[in-house]
Parts: sequence; structure tokens; C-alpha cells
Amino acid sequence: MLAIHISRHNIKFAQLVNFKGTPFIESLGKVNLSESIHSPDMTNSQVIMSLAEQISAIRNSAEFPDTATHLVIDSDWFPMGIHPVDAALTGNDLNKYLNWYMKEMLEGSMSQYSVVHQELNRSSAKAVQYLSIAIPQSFDSWLERIVSPSELELKNVITEMEAVGNVLTATKLLDFEGGIQVVLENKENTITCHMFQNQEFSGLFHGSLNWDYRITLDHVRGDANLIHLVKEAIERAIKGRRDPDNVITNLFYFSSTGDPSLMNNLEQYEVSCQPLNLGNHFNFRDPDAENIDEYAVVLGALNVEIQERFSEN
Repeated sequence: MLAIHISRHNIKFAQLVNFKGTPFIESLGKVNLSESIHSPDMTNSQVIMSLAEQISAIRNSAEFPDTATHLVIDSDWFPMGIHPVDAALTGNDLNKYLNWYMKEMLEGSMSQYSVVHQELNRSSAKAVQYLSIAIPQSFDSWLERIVSPSELELKNVITEMEAVGNVLTATKLLDFEGGIQVVLENKENTITCHMFQNQEFSGLFHGSLNWDYRITLDHVRGDANLIHLVKEAIERAIKGRRDPDNVITNLFYFSSTGDPSLMNNLEQYEVSCQPLNLGNHFNFRDPDAENIDEYAVVLGALNVEIQERFSEN
């Protein structure tokens, strides 16, 4: 089993093998892209050919006897929103409202997308929270063109927000008490932050970390109010602690268990945030592999496969 994560700057991958009934991760690696893909053009033949060549190079870089593949795509490639809906709306009225919401967001280009709606656990008696995501009509043919030359069998396609949630499940850190969960990473002064609440995705942002410990939001998805609360809490937590270049240098996890509305505990950054230490939760053929946390998304994709194949063990 192979997992491949296509992001803006690179393609990361890892292989899952079954060794005497035990799941092992091997062949961790990444290929840098010549040009960053900030907004994928699924009709651009040059980009498609480049991605197909890189995936074929990955396929040929190691011996992958199992050609089944999980593909992970950054969720910010898709229009997405989290929005409250009157709990009294049901049936056709509910569908009409949800589709109207996305039509307004897409500004008249609705015909170019297929829309998926999912009810979230954060619903109350008065309002039901829904996550809506729009998938381009050309997405399936785009996948076929970038994967088929490598002769890989595409088994599953998920977004990176799902994969990060799977990492929390794998590390037994998924919060069942309603708290806000935050997974942070700082890569070359670019903060990536995923937020979960009631075991489900709540929001994410990419931001630039400045010299004054302030974060400039470059891209957001999901619950805007929660995103700004978390951003401000992170800024308070890290201000003056260390050189901004060295703050949050790896994947960190924080949970406000039992208190979903306040992020004050994050201000005790040094003790309340803990490294995920993914090396402790997966079996690696090479236990000394460096930067394992950098592969959190592909490991999250493989965790589903591990649970399916090895659940009895």
C-alpha cells in the first residue's frame, strides 16, 4: 500500500508493508515540485504531465509490490465552508438551503462543481452545523491523468484535514469530551494549523509568522471565528518565548478538553503543547528515519489501511 500527498510545494509518500503480520512503514520520501501549486488548474496539461512524471518517478524509486494507493489532496484546493443551519429545516428545504449557500460562495460557477454536505457533531437544539465542500467536475479525469501512467491502483482519495484527524486517532489523542484540538506546524516561518472539535474538523489556516510573533493569515478554511480565536491564542502563547524562527518547529498537539470555548490554557505553551512524536505510534522499517512528523499526512492516510488490515490484531 502506497500513500501519496500532493501539496503546494512537494509530493510526499510512504509505503505500508505487512511483515509477518505486523504493519511496517517504509520508503518515506518526498519530491519537490519545480513550481508551487497554489491553486490547481485541472485543465493545465503542463501541470498534469509534471505531476504524472513525478508520481511515476515515485513509483519507480522503490519496489512497490502493492500498487494500491491512497492519494491525499490539500483541502484548500476545494471551496469549503462550515455554516449553521436552522434545526427546523429538513428534507428538500434543507437541501435547497445548503445548495443556495454554496451557490452564493461559488458566485455563479455552481455547474462546475459537485457539492457534498456533511452534518457535524457540533450541532445544538437550535442550529445544525454543516460542512460543505465543492469538488470540481473535472477532478476525476484529472486524477486519472496524473495516476494512470504510473500504473498505480487508486483505492482512496481524501483531504489532508481527514488525514490529520486520522493521526489524532492513531495516537489516541482524539478528544471525546468536546474540547478544541489544535495541530500546529512551523515550516520556514509558515504556520500550518488544523483545528478539530467533537472529533470532527473545525477549521484550518496557513499563516506567515512575523518577527514580532504576529501571524498573518494567508489562507483559511472552516469556522472563521474559531480560527481567529486560535490564532490570537497562539500569538499570546509564543510572544517573547523564543526567537520566532524556532517557535513551533515540529508538529504539536494541544487540547482544551472539557472547555470548548476557551483557549486560555494555550498561553502556557511550553507545558500544554506536546509533540505528536509519530515515531512512537507507527512501526518504521528504519526507526532512525529523520523528520517523521513531516510525513503526518501520509501516515494519517495509511492509518485507515492499518486499522482495516490489522484490526483483529
